[in-house]
Amino acid sequence: MAITYRDNIAAYAVGRRANMEEWNTITRTKEGSGTLGFGVPVMPGTGEHTCVELDATTGRTVLGITEASQVLPHTGDSYAQYDNVGICESGVIGVLLGANVTARSPARWNTANKTWTGAAQSATVVTIPGAEFEVSGTSGAVGIVRYRRPVPSLSVSGT
Repeated sequence: MAITYRDNIAAYAVGRRANMEEWNTITRTKEGSGTLGFGVPVMPGTGEHTCVELDATTGRTVLGITEASQVLPHTGDSYAQYDNVGICESGVIGVLLGANVTARSPARWNTANKTWTGAAQSATVVTIPGAEFEVSGTSGAVGIVRYRRPVPSLSVSGT
């Protein structure tokens, strides 16, 4: 069988590192039912070494941004309960944009529609410390967030 090659390759995808700059990934276990998408900020769960999606409560510890996995034991582009979750705690990663964004502006997470935005903090839009948009992008597209987890890394919302 002949080897076939694609004519083009997407530069990055949701939950994938956008380049090979210095990066670090940690692993936690997905806690609770439901799914956890790729390119999503996470906080510690209630169990030891677990994680859950970041909520809009001010002062949550942000562990990082979920990375995509191609070796999950089930179908789909998300983590399920008990999956090992790769979490980017520093690096440049692809995310889903829910609004137009500007390069070098603070990257915020919209807990209502599960997308990244440059919109001001609100009851549902949470600032992620150490996160900024690497390039400008449009709503619905895959954007790039440069993330360096500061310690402590506490979320801030407009509530």
